[in-house]
Amino acid sequence: MARWFNIGGPCIAAKHYMLPAAERLPEVMSLIRKEQYFVVHAQRQCGKTTAFRALMDELNAKGEYVALYCSVEAVEPCTDAEKGATEIVGQIRMNVGFKPQLFGATAKTELLSAVQGVEPTAKITEALSWLSVRVKKPLVVFFDEVDCLSEGCLISFLRQLRNGRISCTQPNSFPVSIALIGMRNIRDYKMRVRPDGESKGEASPFNVITKAMTLSLFTEPEVRALYA
Repeated sequence: MARWFNIGGPCIAAKHYMLPAAERLPEVMSLIRKEQYFVVHAQRQCGKTTAFRALMDELNAKGEYVALYCSVEAVEPCTDAEKGATEIVGQIRMNVGFKPQLFGATAKTELLSAVQGVEPTAKITEALSWLSVRVKKPLVVFFDEVDCLSEGCLISFLRQLRNGRISCTQPNSFPVSIALIGMRNIRDYKMRVRPDGESKGEASPFNVITKAMTLSLFTEPEVRALYA
């Protein structure tokens, strides 16, 4: 099949000219192996979504991990934190449904039952824990467009990730590594939520992240590789 250059959405290796994900994200595999939660941010059209979707496919093909990509862009209009948590779980379920070979043909429906009646403040935690136990392998999740979330939804989301990270102590009972992807570093929100360094005397949901990095624009060698 003839390939072409694509700038209208994520690239697919079989259809488009693109660079291997591992080359564009050299630090990411090290962070995954160290079971870290991290941020990757960059301006639009840098290839963030393409790189992480490709990395998901590479990880799943190797079989050591189960990797899931999930965009939360559709949750952007939601300003209510409790409703936002439910909608984020809905996006997780949708993407699980796209991967029946990994999660099972009935996983999307069963996940809905698993979180039925769970309080919104724990719904994301419960959904990710349920998936982690189901796949019986280390689960890695890439959440894209995280900076689209309203402040309330973002805080709730991060708090539930942190709670799951701390509370689920059994092996493979929660994602071993999570990437939060967007145009901005989510720690930038900390200044808006807590101006002038003000502390509320409680654990910060932002502390779930151990590293933030930027995906650069295409370098000259990368452009040459694409044209070649």
